[in-house]
Amino acid sequence: MIKTGNVACAACLLAGVAQAGGLERDRPAEAILFEEGNYAQFSFRSSDPNVSGEYPAFLGGGSTGDMAGSTTNIGGGLKFQLTDRFDFALLFSQPYAANAAYDKGFYNGLTATWRSTSIDALLKYDVTDRVAVYGGPSFLTSSADITIPLTLANVASDPDGPAGPLPGSIVSTYRAQSSTETDVGFILGAAYQIPDYKLRVALTYRSEIEHEFDARETYTQLSLPGPAFTPVSTSSKTPIKMPQSLTLDFQSGVTPKTLVFGSVRWTEWSKWQVKPGAYAAETGREITRFKHDTMTYQLGVGRAVTDSLSVFARLGHETKKGSTVTRLSPTDGYTSVGIGASYTVGNAEITAGIEHAWLGEAESGTPTDFSDNTATGFGVTIGFRF
Repeated sequence: MIKTGNVACAACLLAGVAQAGGLERDRPAEAILFEEGNYAQFSFRSSDPNVSGEYPAFLGGGSTGDMAGSTTNIGGGLKFQLTDRFDFALLFSQPYAANAAYDKGFYNGLTATWRSTSIDALLKYDVTDRVAVYGGPSFLTSSADITIPLTLANVASDPDGPAGPLPGSIVSTYRAQSSTETDVGFILGAAYQIPDYKLRVALTYRSEIEHEFDARETYTQLSLPGPAFTPVSTSSKTPIKMPQSLTLDFQSGVTPKTLVFGSVRWTEWSKWQVKPGAYAAETGREITRFKHDTMTYQLGVGRAVTDSLSVFARLGHETKKGSTVTRLSPTDGYTSVGIGASYTVGNAEITAGIEHAWLGEAESGTPTDFSDNTATGFGVTIGFRF
Protein backbone atom coordinates (compact mmCIF):
# COMPACT_ATOMS: atom_id res chain seq x y z
CA MET A 1 0.00 0.00 0.00
CA ILE A 2 1.28 3.47 -0.85
CA LYS A 3 2.10 5.41 2.31
CA THR A 4 -0.28 8.03 3.64
CA GLY A 5 2.60 10.33 4.50
CA ASN A 6 3.84 10.37 0.92
CA VAL A 7 0.44 11.52 -0.31
CA ALA A 8 0.33 14.23 2.37
CA CYS A 9 3.66 15.49 1.06
CA ALA A 10 2.42 15.38 -2.52
CA ALA A 11 -0.70 17.34 -1.66
CA CYS A 12 1.24 20.24 -0.12
CA LEU A 13 4.52 20.06 -2.03
CA LEU A 14 3.38 21.87 -5.15
CA ALA A 15 1.16 24.44 -3.45
CA GLY A 16 1.99 28.02 -4.31
CA VAL A 17 3.42 27.70 -7.81
CA ALA A 18 0.56 29.80 -9.14
CA GLN A 19 -1.83 31.44 -6.71
CA ALA A 20 -3.14 33.93 -9.23
CA GLY A 21 -5.88 35.32 -7.00
CA GLY A 22 -3.73 36.49 -4.13
CA LEU A 23 -0.34 36.50 -2.42
CA GLU A 24 -0.49 32.93 -1.18
CA ARG A 25 2.66 31.01 -2.08
CA ASP A 26 2.87 28.26 0.53
CA ARG A 27 0.31 26.37 2.55
CA PRO A 28 1.24 25.13 6.04
CA ALA A 29 1.08 21.32 6.06
CA GLU A 30 -1.54 20.52 8.72
CA ALA A 31 -1.50 16.94 7.38
CA ILE A 32 1.64 16.34 9.44
CA LEU A 33 -0.72 15.84 12.40
CA PHE A 34 -1.79 12.53 10.88
CA GLU A 35 1.70 11.07 10.58
CA GLU A 36 2.34 8.05 12.78
CA GLY A 37 4.54 8.51 15.86
CA ASN A 38 7.05 11.37 16.05
CA TYR A 39 7.89 13.05 12.76
CA ALA A 40 10.03 15.94 11.47
CA GLN A 41 9.71 17.56 8.04
CA PHE A 42 11.60 20.18 6.03
CA SER A 43 10.51 21.59 2.66
CA PHE A 44 11.91 23.88 -0.02
CA ARG A 45 9.94 25.32 -2.94
CA SER A 46 10.90 27.60 -5.79
CA SER A 47 8.54 29.25 -8.29
CA ASP A 48 9.51 31.07 -11.48
CA PRO A 49 6.55 32.89 -13.10
CA ASN A 50 6.75 34.58 -16.48
CA VAL A 51 4.19 37.40 -16.59
CA SER A 52 4.16 40.19 -19.18
CA GLY A 53 1.63 42.32 -21.02
CA GLU A 54 1.18 44.69 -23.96
CA TYR A 55 0.57 48.41 -23.40
CA PRO A 56 -2.17 50.11 -25.42
CA ALA A 57 -1.10 52.46 -28.20
CA PHE A 58 -1.97 55.65 -26.28
CA LEU A 59 0.56 54.61 -23.61
CA GLY A 60 3.25 54.03 -26.21
CA GLY A 61 2.58 50.36 -26.92
CA GLY A 62 5.20 47.66 -26.52
CA SER A 63 5.79 45.04 -23.86
CA THR A 64 5.78 45.55 -20.11
CA GLY A 65 8.61 43.03 -19.82
CA ASP A 66 8.49 40.19 -17.32
CA MET A 67 7.18 41.85 -14.14
CA ALA A 68 7.00 38.78 -11.85
CA GLY A 69 10.16 37.80 -10.03
CA SER A 70 10.87 34.31 -8.78
CA THR A 71 10.09 33.35 -5.19
CA THR A 72 11.47 30.70 -2.84
CA ASN A 73 9.88 29.30 0.27
CA ILE A 74 11.15 27.15 3.10
CA GLY A 75 8.98 25.37 5.61
CA GLY A 76 9.15 22.75 8.28
CA GLY A 77 7.32 20.99 11.03
CA LEU A 78 7.76 18.88 14.14
CA LYS A 79 5.03 16.47 15.20
CA PHE A 80 4.98 14.60 18.52
CA GLN A 81 2.66 11.81 19.58
CA LEU A 82 1.95 12.79 23.19
CA THR A 83 -0.46 9.96 24.08
CA ASP A 84 -2.64 7.46 22.27
CA ARG A 85 -5.16 10.23 21.60
CA PHE A 86 -3.18 13.50 21.62
CA ASP A 87 -0.71 14.75 19.00
CA PHE A 88 1.08 18.11 18.86
CA ALA A 89 2.67 19.83 15.85
CA LEU A 90 4.71 23.00 15.45
CA LEU A 91 4.76 24.30 11.87
CA PHE A 92 6.88 26.96 10.17
CA SER A 93 6.02 28.41 6.74
CA GLN A 94 6.29 31.49 4.52
CA PRO A 95 2.67 31.63 3.36
CA TYR A 96 2.49 34.99 1.54
CA ALA A 97 4.94 36.56 -0.89
CA ALA A 98 5.11 39.05 -3.73
CA ASN A 99 8.01 40.09 -5.94
CA ALA A 100 6.76 42.41 -8.69
CA ALA A 101 8.88 44.86 -10.68
CA TYR A 102 8.30 46.58 -14.04
CA ASP A 103 11.30 47.75 -16.06
CA LYS A 104 9.73 48.81 -19.37
CA GLY A 105 7.22 51.34 -20.63
CA PHE A 106 4.56 53.29 -18.76
CA TYR A 107 4.74 51.09 -15.62
CA ASN A 108 8.55 51.27 -15.49
CA GLY A 109 9.68 51.62 -11.86
CA LEU A 110 6.54 50.13 -10.28
CA THR A 111 7.68 47.57 -7.69
CA ALA A 112 6.20 45.70 -4.75
CA THR A 113 7.49 43.10 -2.33
CA TRP A 114 5.72 41.22 0.44
CA ARG A 115 7.46 39.06 3.04
CA SER A 116 5.90 36.79 5.65
CA THR A 117 6.58 33.98 8.10
CA SER A 118 4.06 31.93 10.03
CA ILE A 119 4.33 29.69 13.09
CA ASP A 120 1.40 27.43 13.94
CA ALA A 121 1.03 25.40 17.14
CA LEU A 122 -1.58 22.67 16.66
CA LEU A 123 -3.03 20.06 19.02
CA LYS A 124 -4.99 17.08 17.67
CA TYR A 125 -7.36 14.93 19.72
CA ASP A 126 -8.62 11.57 18.46
CA VAL A 127 -12.22 11.46 19.63
CA THR A 128 -12.49 7.91 18.26
CA ASP A 129 -10.31 5.83 15.97
CA ARG A 130 -12.14 7.53 13.06
CA VAL A 131 -12.92 11.07 14.23
CA ALA A 132 -10.35 13.71 15.17
CA VAL A 133 -10.46 17.42 15.97
CA TYR A 134 -7.52 19.83 15.94
CA GLY A 135 -6.66 23.47 16.30
CA GLY A 136 -4.43 26.11 17.80
CA PRO A 137 -2.94 29.59 17.35
CA SER A 138 -1.29 30.88 14.18
CA PHE A 139 1.33 33.65 14.49
CA LEU A 140 1.90 35.64 11.29
CA THR A 141 4.73 38.14 10.73
CA SER A 142 4.59 40.38 7.64
CA SER A 143 6.22 43.42 6.01
CA ALA A 144 6.00 45.11 2.60
CA ASP A 145 7.54 47.78 0.34
CA ILE A 146 5.94 49.54 -2.62
CA THR A 147 7.37 52.04 -5.13
CA ILE A 148 5.13 53.92 -7.60
CA PRO A 149 6.89 55.87 -10.38
CA LEU A 150 6.14 59.54 -11.03
CA THR A 151 3.90 58.88 -14.04
CA LEU A 152 1.52 56.57 -12.16
CA ALA A 153 1.62 58.50 -8.89
CA ASN A 154 0.80 61.80 -10.61
CA VAL A 155 -2.05 60.32 -12.65
CA ALA A 156 -3.51 58.76 -9.49
CA SER A 157 -3.36 62.02 -7.51
CA ASP A 158 -4.21 64.36 -10.41
CA PRO A 159 -6.47 62.62 -12.95
CA ASP A 160 -7.00 65.97 -14.74
CA GLY A 161 -3.33 66.03 -15.65
CA PRO A 162 -3.64 67.55 -19.16
CA ALA A 163 -4.59 70.85 -17.49
CA GLY A 164 -1.33 70.78 -15.57
CA PRO A 165 -0.50 69.52 -12.09
CA LEU A 166 -2.95 70.70 -9.46
CA PRO A 167 -1.95 71.79 -5.93
CA GLY A 168 -1.68 68.75 -3.67
CA SER A 169 -0.79 66.33 -6.47
CA ILE A 170 2.19 63.96 -6.22
CA VAL A 171 5.03 65.15 -8.47
CA SER A 172 7.70 62.54 -7.70
CA THR A 173 8.17 58.84 -7.20
CA TYR A 174 6.07 57.62 -4.26
CA ARG A 175 7.50 55.11 -1.81
CA ALA A 176 5.91 53.27 1.12
CA GLN A 177 7.76 51.01 3.51
CA SER A 178 5.90 49.16 6.22
CA SER A 179 6.91 48.18 9.71
CA THR A 180 7.23 44.49 10.53
CA GLU A 181 4.16 43.31 12.41
CA THR A 182 3.27 40.06 14.15
CA ASP A 183 -0.35 39.21 14.88
CA VAL A 184 -2.23 36.06 15.83
CA GLY A 185 -5.18 34.15 14.45
CA PHE A 186 -6.42 30.63 14.98
CA ILE A 187 -6.94 27.31 13.21
CA LEU A 188 -9.81 24.87 13.76
CA GLY A 189 -10.29 21.55 12.00
CA ALA A 190 -12.00 18.18 12.07
CA ALA A 191 -11.30 14.95 10.22
CA TYR A 192 -12.96 11.62 9.53
CA GLN A 193 -10.76 8.67 8.62
CA ILE A 194 -10.85 4.93 8.02
CA PRO A 195 -7.21 3.85 8.38
CA ASP A 196 -7.70 0.42 6.76
CA TYR A 197 -8.72 2.13 3.51
CA LYS A 198 -6.33 5.09 3.79
CA LEU A 199 -9.46 7.24 3.74
CA ARG A 200 -9.39 10.70 5.31
CA VAL A 201 -11.56 13.77 4.84
CA ALA A 202 -10.46 16.91 6.74
CA LEU A 203 -12.01 20.37 6.95
CA THR A 204 -9.69 23.16 8.13
CA TYR A 205 -10.61 26.76 8.92
CA ARG A 206 -7.98 29.50 9.21
CA SER A 207 -9.12 32.79 10.69
CA GLU A 208 -8.50 36.25 9.34
CA ILE A 209 -5.41 37.99 10.74
CA GLU A 210 -5.33 41.78 10.71
CA HIS A 211 -2.05 43.66 10.71
CA GLU A 212 -1.85 47.36 11.57
CA PHE A 213 1.34 48.56 9.90
CA ASP A 214 3.18 51.81 10.44
CA ALA A 215 3.73 52.84 6.83
CA ARG A 216 6.55 55.32 6.11
CA GLU A 217 5.45 57.28 3.00
CA THR A 218 7.80 59.58 1.08
CA TYR A 219 7.07 61.71 -2.00
CA THR A 220 7.08 65.31 -3.26
CA GLN A 221 3.87 67.35 -3.32
CA LEU A 222 2.98 70.39 -5.42
CA SER A 223 1.86 73.22 -3.13
CA LEU A 224 1.04 76.92 -3.23
CA PRO A 225 2.09 79.69 -3.18
CA GLY A 226 4.83 79.30 -5.68
CA PRO A 227 4.26 76.80 -7.06
CA ALA A 228 6.48 75.05 -4.51
CA PHE A 229 7.64 71.45 -4.42
CA THR A 230 7.36 70.21 -0.84
CA PRO A 231 9.01 66.95 0.25
CA VAL A 232 6.69 64.81 2.36
CA SER A 233 7.80 62.09 4.77
CA THR A 234 5.13 60.78 7.08
CA SER A 235 4.01 57.68 8.94
CA SER A 236 0.45 56.46 8.90
CA LYS A 237 -1.45 53.53 10.39
CA THR A 238 -2.30 51.10 7.59
CA PRO A 239 -4.53 48.15 8.50
CA ILE A 240 -4.38 45.14 6.17
CA LYS A 241 -6.52 42.03 6.59
CA MET A 242 -4.89 38.72 5.69
CA PRO A 243 -7.68 36.45 4.52
CA GLN A 244 -9.62 33.73 6.28
CA SER A 245 -9.87 30.42 4.43
CA LEU A 246 -11.72 27.12 4.49
CA THR A 247 -10.11 24.00 3.01
CA LEU A 248 -11.54 20.54 2.40
CA ASP A 249 -8.79 17.93 1.97
CA PHE A 250 -9.48 14.32 1.03
CA GLN A 251 -7.67 11.13 0.17
CA SER A 252 -8.78 7.54 -0.35
CA GLY A 253 -7.26 4.25 -1.35
CA VAL A 254 -8.78 2.83 -4.53
CA THR A 255 -6.51 -0.23 -4.79
CA PRO A 256 -3.79 -1.53 -2.41
CA LYS A 257 -1.21 0.48 -4.40
CA THR A 258 -3.23 3.50 -5.55
CA LEU A 259 -4.62 6.57 -3.80
CA VAL A 260 -6.55 9.57 -5.00
CA PHE A 261 -6.20 12.87 -3.15
CA GLY A 262 -7.21 16.49 -3.55
CA SER A 263 -8.60 19.64 -1.99
CA VAL A 264 -11.11 22.44 -2.42
CA ARG A 265 -10.12 25.79 -0.91
CA TRP A 266 -11.98 29.07 -0.48
CA THR A 267 -9.94 32.16 0.46
CA GLU A 268 -11.48 35.56 1.25
CA TRP A 269 -9.14 37.85 -0.70
CA SER A 270 -11.89 40.42 -1.33
CA LYS A 271 -11.16 42.15 2.00
CA TRP A 272 -7.44 42.59 1.27
CA GLN A 273 -6.24 46.04 0.23
CA VAL A 274 -3.22 48.32 0.72
CA LYS A 275 -4.33 51.88 1.53
CA PRO A 276 -1.70 54.00 3.33
CA GLY A 277 -3.08 57.19 4.87
CA ALA A 278 -1.18 59.88 2.93
CA TYR A 279 -1.62 58.12 -0.42
CA ALA A 280 -5.35 57.72 0.25
CA ALA A 281 -5.63 61.41 1.20
CA GLU A 282 -3.86 62.49 -2.01
CA THR A 283 -5.66 60.13 -4.40
CA GLY A 284 -8.88 59.05 -2.69
CA ARG A 285 -8.09 55.39 -3.39
CA GLU A 286 -6.04 52.38 -2.35
CA ILE A 287 -2.70 51.47 -3.95
CA THR A 288 -3.81 47.92 -4.73
CA ARG A 289 -6.49 45.42 -3.81
CA PHE A 290 -8.09 42.14 -4.83
CA LYS A 291 -11.73 42.40 -5.82
CA HIS A 292 -12.77 38.76 -5.47
CA ASP A 293 -12.44 35.73 -3.26
CA THR A 294 -10.74 32.68 -4.78
CA MET A 295 -11.76 29.06 -5.22
CA THR A 296 -8.90 26.64 -5.81
CA TYR A 297 -9.26 22.96 -6.73
CA GLN A 298 -6.68 20.16 -6.67
CA LEU A 299 -7.03 16.52 -7.72
CA GLY A 300 -4.26 13.95 -7.82
CA VAL A 301 -3.40 10.27 -7.85
CA GLY A 302 -0.51 8.41 -6.23
CA ARG A 303 0.79 4.98 -7.15
CA ALA A 304 3.25 2.66 -5.36
CA VAL A 305 5.89 1.37 -7.76
CA THR A 306 7.83 -0.60 -5.15
CA ASP A 307 7.80 -0.80 -1.36
CA SER A 308 10.14 2.21 -1.33
CA LEU A 309 9.13 4.24 -4.39
CA SER A 310 5.83 6.00 -5.12
CA VAL A 311 4.91 8.41 -7.91
CA PHE A 312 2.11 10.95 -8.15
CA ALA A 313 0.47 13.42 -10.52
CA ARG A 314 -1.83 16.32 -9.77
CA LEU A 315 -4.08 18.78 -11.59
CA GLY A 316 -4.90 22.23 -10.21
CA HIS A 317 -7.36 24.93 -11.14
CA GLU A 318 -8.30 28.34 -9.81
CA THR A 319 -11.49 29.83 -11.20
CA LYS A 320 -11.33 32.95 -13.37
CA LYS A 321 -13.13 36.05 -12.05
CA GLY A 322 -13.30 37.97 -15.33
CA SER A 323 -12.80 41.53 -14.06
CA THR A 324 -10.05 44.15 -14.17
CA VAL A 325 -6.99 43.14 -12.15
CA THR A 326 -4.33 45.01 -10.21
CA ARG A 327 -1.04 45.82 -11.97
CA LEU A 328 0.84 44.06 -9.18
CA SER A 329 -0.95 40.72 -9.75
CA PRO A 330 -2.10 40.91 -13.38
CA THR A 331 -3.41 37.37 -13.97
CA ASP A 332 -6.83 35.80 -13.49
CA GLY A 333 -7.03 32.17 -12.42
CA TYR A 334 -4.83 29.29 -13.58
CA THR A 335 -4.68 25.64 -14.59
CA SER A 336 -1.70 23.54 -13.54
CA VAL A 337 -0.27 20.05 -13.82
CA GLY A 338 2.38 18.55 -11.54
CA ILE A 339 4.27 15.28 -11.23
CA GLY A 340 6.61 13.90 -8.61
CA ALA A 341 7.93 10.93 -6.70
CA SER A 342 8.58 9.88 -3.13
CA TYR A 343 11.32 7.52 -1.96
CA THR A 344 11.68 5.93 1.47
CA VAL A 345 15.08 5.08 2.95
CA GLY A 346 14.86 3.64 6.46
CA ASN A 347 13.08 6.25 8.59
CA ALA A 348 13.46 9.01 5.99
CA GLU A 349 11.07 10.00 3.18
CA ILE A 350 12.25 12.19 0.28
CA THR A 351 9.60 13.70 -1.98
CA ALA A 352 10.27 15.89 -5.02
CA GLY A 353 8.02 17.30 -7.72
CA ILE A 354 7.67 19.83 -10.51
CA GLU A 355 4.58 21.77 -11.56
CA HIS A 356 3.72 23.95 -14.55
CA ALA A 357 0.83 26.43 -14.59
CA TRP A 358 -0.91 28.33 -17.36
CA LEU A 359 -2.00 31.67 -15.93
CA GLY A 360 -5.31 33.19 -16.97
CA GLU A 361 -5.24 36.26 -19.20
CA ALA A 362 -6.36 39.54 -17.67
CA GLU A 363 -6.54 43.29 -18.21
CA SER A 364 -5.32 46.01 -15.86
CA GLY A 365 -7.11 49.32 -15.51
CA THR A 366 -5.06 51.33 -18.03
CA PRO A 367 -5.98 49.03 -19.95
CA THR A 368 -2.93 46.78 -20.48
CA ASP A 369 -3.48 43.21 -21.70
CA PHE A 370 -1.69 40.32 -19.99
CA SER A 371 -1.88 36.96 -21.77
CA ASP A 372 0.07 33.77 -22.59
CA ASN A 373 1.72 33.77 -19.17
CA THR A 374 3.03 30.76 -17.27
CA ALA A 375 4.74 29.69 -14.05
CA THR A 376 6.97 26.72 -13.26
CA GLY A 377 7.83 25.49 -9.80
CA PHE A 378 9.92 22.85 -8.08
CA GLY A 379 9.70 21.50 -4.56
CA VAL A 380 11.40 18.97 -2.31
CA THR A 381 10.34 17.71 1.10
CA ILE A 382 12.39 15.56 3.49
CA GLY A 383 10.59 13.80 6.35
CA PHE A 384 12.07 11.75 9.17
CA ARG A 385 10.47 9.50 11.79
CA PHE A 386 12.10 9.39 15.19
